[in-house]
Amino acid sequence: MSTSKHPAPKAPDKHPSSDERLDEALDETFPASDPIAVDPDEDDDDNRQGKQKKSR
Repeated sequence: MSTSKHPAPKAPDKHPSSDERLDEALDETFPASDPIAVDPDEDDDDNRQGKQKKSR
């Protein structure tokens, strides 16, 4: 029996970064002609703090 402790697994981020969201959307997109389900123009800060999307 080992007395060494295993490191605790890293807790997942509450809000994944835009790169992580895009990677997941690309992984889940099949066939490749389907559009991704993530808005690439969405700012990370807008998603995290519940801000309204900036009007253009």
